[in-house]
Amino acid sequence: MSATLEATCVYGAKIIQRHLAAMAAEVEGVRAAEDIECIHRMRVATRRMRTALTLFSDCFPKQDYKKIQKDVRKVTRALGEARDLDVQLEVIEAALEEFPDPVFQPGIKRLKLRLTQRRAEVQQHVDAAMDKMLADQLIERLEAWAAPLLEQSKSVYLYTPALYQLAFRGIQVRIDELLSHVPYITDPQNVQELHAMRISAKRLRYAMETFEELYGGQLKPFITTARKLQDQLGAIHDLDVWIVMIPQFIEEERARIVGYFGNVRPLRRLLPGLEAFRQSRIALREAGYANFLKEWAKIEEEQTWDKLLKLINTPMDLEAAVQARKAEEKPKDNPLEE
Repeated sequence: MSATLEATCVYGAKIIQRHLAAMAAEVEGVRAAEDIECIHRMRVATRRMRTALTLFSDCFPKQDYKKIQKDVRKVTRALGEARDLDVQLEVIEAALEEFPDPVFQPGIKRLKLRLTQRRAEVQQHVDAAMDKMLADQLIERLEAWAAPLLEQSKSVYLYTPALYQLAFRGIQVRIDELLSHVPYITDPQNVQELHAMRISAKRLRYAMETFEELYGGQLKPFITTARKLQDQLGAIHDLDVWIVMIPQFIEEERARIVGYFGNVRPLRRLLPGLEAFRQSRIALREAGYANFLKEWAKIEEEQTWDKLLKLINTPMDLEAAVQARKAEEKPKDNPLEE
């Protein structure tokens, strides 16, 4: 490993160790399934870990990298459905207060019942993922990789041109990915593109957080902007899921009721609450989408991403200037000595 790559990998080991600690701290809480924030924190930690692994992939043997990235991805996916259901159940609890009329309660309570049942089933997948992660010694393997690099952290100068170049490339690629969705965002029906843009905003945010300490806090406003975008687009996506889910849920309940009672009449008492809930999601979606468009217009007006690119490019411009100055100051050959 070259000295330049070694310095970059030492920095990467510091980042990865941070995410490892966050993952390890949540394992027991995820298993207990008593505090939904444990699942949330561990899911975020695994997502950040995946970003870090991608950015510092050159620091791993190729086969090791593929296996580790695959193992982390499996954990993220197992946690994802559980987290989504936890959030949905919180929304349903709020809906029971939002629609107190007895006419609306049966449908919303039935939806809560089915989501609760599904969440119990998904916990088995979560437990299996934790078992597999521990059996594969994922955390231990990454700690073993990081340990010798971390030992060098005090003796190796980390802030090399190569590290700044990696930061620039890592952030620039994710800005380009985010902007690739822009042609589609003015149509509110482009549900998949808006969801993909949310994922891109999240990836951009995680990349900036990875390299935040290189820029002395100057990335914070851009991280805040990416986080706000991620939250706005995430809220839109969650509402899109509800809007599609409710009609599907009604059809599933219709089939259950007909199979049990032989007729569809018991379904009628569920429909007012389910429809009221769905209409409220449609209204929230319209308002959320309008706010997102305003936020994006502000971002474009302020040339946010151009400013970010200029900021992360500055260290490389300075390095080029230093190298040029050194070249100018290098003693020239004396032709009389030939």
